[in-house]
Amino acid sequence: MVVSSTDDQVDALKYASSYYGRTGIGMINKFTFLFLLLVSVVVSPTVWSEDWAYRIHEGENLTLVAERFLKSDFTPEQLQVYNGIANDREIPVGTEIRVPIDWLKEVLAGVKVNYVFGIATLQRRGEDEHARLLADTMLNAGDLVITGVGSAVSLKFADDTLLLIGENSEVVFDALSSFHGMGMLDTRIRLQRGRVENRVMPLKKPESRYEIHTPAAVTVVRGTDFRVSSDSDSAQTRSEVTEGIVNITADGETVEVGEGEGTLIEQGKPPATPRKLLPKPDLMEMSVQSTADSLHLGWPVLVGATSYRYQVMNSLERMVSSGTVQVNRAGLSRLPAGSYKLQLRGIDEIGLEGFSASSRFTLEPIAPPVEKLRTMLPAPTLFQPQFNSNGIAVSWTSVAKAWGYRLFLARDAELQDVLFWRLAEDQYFLVSPLPPGHYFIGVEALFTDTDERSRSNIYQITIPGWR
Repeated sequence: MVVSSTDDQVDALKYASSYYGRTGIGMINKFTFLFLLLVSVVVSPTVWSEDWAYRIHEGENLTLVAERFLKSDFTPEQLQVYNGIANDREIPVGTEIRVPIDWLKEVLAGVKVNYVFGIATLQRRGEDEHARLLADTMLNAGDLVITGVGSAVSLKFADDTLLLIGENSEVVFDALSSFHGMGMLDTRIRLQRGRVENRVMPLKKPESRYEIHTPAAVTVVRGTDFRVSSDSDSAQTRSEVTEGIVNITADGETVEVGEGEGTLIEQGKPPATPRKLLPKPDLMEMSVQSTADSLHLGWPVLVGATSYRYQVMNSLERMVSSGTVQVNRAGLSRLPAGSYKLQLRGIDEIGLEGFSASSRFTLEPIAPPVEKLRTMLPAPTLFQPQFNSNGIAVSWTSVAKAWGYRLFLARDAELQDVLFWRLAEDQYFLVSPLPPGHYFIGVEALFTDTDERSRSNIYQITIPGWR
């Protein structure tokens, strides 16, 4: 039976808890104790949505939990009654304790969305609707994040731990317990499919935990750089450690995976013996070729690699392109002029990803062909660009006798500092998501059998910077 809590029920809990704390368990008769448990069962379901969850570790009891986290107004006995625990001294390790947020002496720190590349959605705990995930959103325990094709989400914890959720991933945050000034305490992430990359700061407290659960294994870590991927089709989990040590448990067996090692876990089986990861690819001879429409990156073959994962970051260390290729080169859409960094790693025959190498490169603006511009020709009218989930939709009116149109994206209103231009046969173009900055968009109409053209009005757009 679940009964909605009322002020009278909450007062009853406080009264019973106070009485319980004065008398002790040895002095309460059976009727009184059953009454206390009944009160906790009636009240707690409705307040759990505002509770903080903490898991009991080896050697802990409610007295220690209360000393660490509760305000002086609240006692271990109140915590015991609130959780319906009969014997404080016989709490199994791993038991989850619920604590009302108002009882905590420290302020809980959320997990912030650092940036979103591509498309990602958020489903809040207890809600049915999915909403688009945006930068600066604060995540809470129970939230679900889903990323789309070619997308990624970067998260930052209170202690500066970083988590990058890769494309086609589904992640549930079962527990997010961290405090301002105290660092991370209990973080449990459920990777239902996809992959995550972690840079975990050294945990300050012995009782702190950072765990990633997949259908096949549990990965436990204390201060390290590591990656975990979960293939929902094959029910396999892969884990790679590039710094530190992690413990991976599957089918009742635990394997320690050290720096420079990785392991493959199949659901229902213990972890495979760790094997060495591939070394960094050689990017000293990386090639960069760019045109008005494309960007081609190449690198020497890495021995032992059957494929490669590439990630391109802009000057703000935000991902602007990523993917996997079977050969030692990658073809991308042309990026705006600026400074970039390629991060690259090889993938071996069982799917383990090795150490990452990085190299910076710069793209210069590509000027359009010099042509005659005649103002007496009819010019297209550019409509206000529209932002949507896939990028920036740009449209304009048609012009009689024009065989096509050229869309410009530039840094200035005169369209001299051109970042890129594209040809279009109709009156619509979708610009991919852009890094933060100020941009100018214009369109030129091109006329048959001549080099004449006419230019539209110019629109300025601003992509806000991430804090």
